[in-house]
Amino acid sequence: MTNGFLGFDHLDVRVPSLAAVEAFYDLLMPALGLTEKTFSFVDAAGDWHDATPEGAYNTVEFSERPRPEDRGRFIGFIEDRDMRVVRTRIAFLVATRDDVLAFERRLHEFGAREIEREANFAAYPAVFFSDPGGTRLEIIARRGG
Repeated sequence: MTNGFLGFDHLDVRVPSLAAVEAFYDLLMPALGLTEKTFSFVDAAGDWHDATPEGAYNTVEFSERPRPEDRGRFIGFIEDRDMRVVRTRIAFLVATRDDVLAFERRLHEFGAREIEREANFAAYPAVFFSDPGGTRLEIIARRGG
């Protein structure tokens, strides 16, 4: 599968329970090319820290690392127990329709819910689904394939 991320630096997604979605994103993010995983702790004041010495964390970030000295673009998942499920759908771009179909076949393995192919897949090659916590996601190929 092809890494298709263009035009953004990072995305922070707040989730009500990191425990409910972390295993899912451990599988999905590397398949999208975000292979580096780091752990952080955000305190009550909103300040970011490394995971505590005891290993406690409430944030995971998945990033690409195009060069060893670069962090690259990243997506962070931050536990916020007061957060409701995100109603805005997050769409991930892949290169071809075949990539979309490959993801569709693997989404059950990843633990996705409510998997549905776009009704007019020929014109809009996309698959819609939810993470285990209910956040709506999409895999789409707008060009090629």
